[in-house]
Amino acid sequence: MRRRRRLNKRGKIAVSVLLTIIIVLLSGLIGDEQKKTAKGHDLTIANTTEMIPFSVEPVVAFADSTLSKSIVESENEKREVARKKEIAMQNKIDKQENAIYLTFDDGPSNVSDDLLDILHDYQMEATFFMIGPKIKEHPKVVKRMQEEGLGLALHGITHDVHKIYSNEAAPTEEMVKNQEILEEVTGVRSEVIRLPYGSIPYLTENMRYVLNQHNFKVWDWNVDSLDWELNDERYVQHTIQALQKMKQSGVTPVVLLHDTRETVKHLPKLLSYIKEQGYTTKVLTNDMSPLTFSCKGRCHSVN
Repeated sequence: MRRRRRLNKRGKIAVSVLLTIIIVLLSGLIGDEQKKTAKGHDLTIANTTEMIPFSVEPVVAFADSTLSKSIVESENEKREVARKKEIAMQNKIDKQENAIYLTFDDGPSNVSDDLLDILHDYQMEATFFMIGPKIKEHPKVVKRMQEEGLGLALHGITHDVHKIYSNEAAPTEEMVKNQEILEEVTGVRSEVIRLPYGSIPYLTENMRYVLNQHNFKVWDWNVDSLDWELNDERYVQHTIQALQKMKQSGVTPVVLLHDTRETVKHLPKLLSYIKEQGYTTKVLTNDMSPLTFSCKGRCHSVN
């Protein structure tokens, strides 16, 4: 019995070795055949029709690595310098035109049509930072915005601080989905984005780096109407006072408003003032350098 067991064990070892040799030989033959095929046929990427799926993982891995942090900071600083120069140039043009940018977040909604009617009555333009699922819910009003030459921009998918700022890739992933939804409905590919509650303090340097790699322009504001807090006609007077200060400083106003019933209800009072002051309303576009809150020393993780 002992001898038989030893022979069985040796036999098993021999069989395993033989199988290993066969696998190695076959692998070599297959590898050679693949090399021949690659040489003998045109396998250029340009001829493939398969779409490459979106992934931010390689960029995130780079941005989050220890070795890359100085590179990320350096690139962000260079971009910030260039952005400020471009904004200064744009501001000169806007001053000559007495320009103002009205922006509405969180739509579209059940009152968006009323909002568009008011803008039409006053012959004014605005930019709408819209949430992906709401675009799906109100496609007709979004198409109307497009037809009337208004600005179409992105505001993410969840509007949940703990989701959109949950990791380095999350803001970009939400904006890419938002971008796809808007493009499906209108054919417009917008790179103009605004983060829920603004880019300070939760949009970190690494998050900004990844967004930039996908050509997104992060817009904030310099006039907060406080319509989200006051929730009545008091926001109009507050905004007028802020606009008066902006005019004295010589800076073009970018006004934060929201696509809500209370804001729309009192909007004619604000637009009347804007018209009296001779402002020219304009829309935000992909080729503009964005007004963005400075992150340096103020950004941190939401967790």
